[in-house]
Amino acid sequence: MNNRIHSTLYFFQYLTARVIVVGGITFLIYCIIAQEVGAIVFCSIFVLFGIFILKKQVPKPTDLSFDKDFLYLDHLSEPIRIEDISSLENGVIVYNLNGKISKINLPNFYYIDKNYKKLKAAIENKSTQSRCSL
Repeated sequence: MNNRIHSTLYFFQYLTARVIVVGGITFLIYCIIAQEVGAIVFCSIFVLFGIFILKKQVPKPTDLSFDKDFLYLDHLSEPIRIEDISSLENGVIVYNLNGKISKINLPNFYYIDKNYKKLKAAIENKSTQSRCSL
């Protein structure tokens, strides 16, 4: 059974950030047509700042689901074995894939999702089982 980790609040945050940037671009185009120099400068700075914030603070949500053995990131990548995950702290999943350490950021407000506790428990159980078998 696949459990999915997502956050409706994060999706609305992502959607709102996109709408604000598109609104800023629309207003910039209007200011260029109206030839208001001060407004053009303001809108240009606003749009650049909005795009910067959008890329750094509000990345596109990833489709994250898991079952008792695997963590699935999206439909394109291979699943990650739960045993390969070394830690889950502060919204970051650290895992070892083919000898390479990688990180996945969980969506903002991940701790609200009821399945987050299940994922954390599954990772802790698998890590203690792998340590005991060594």
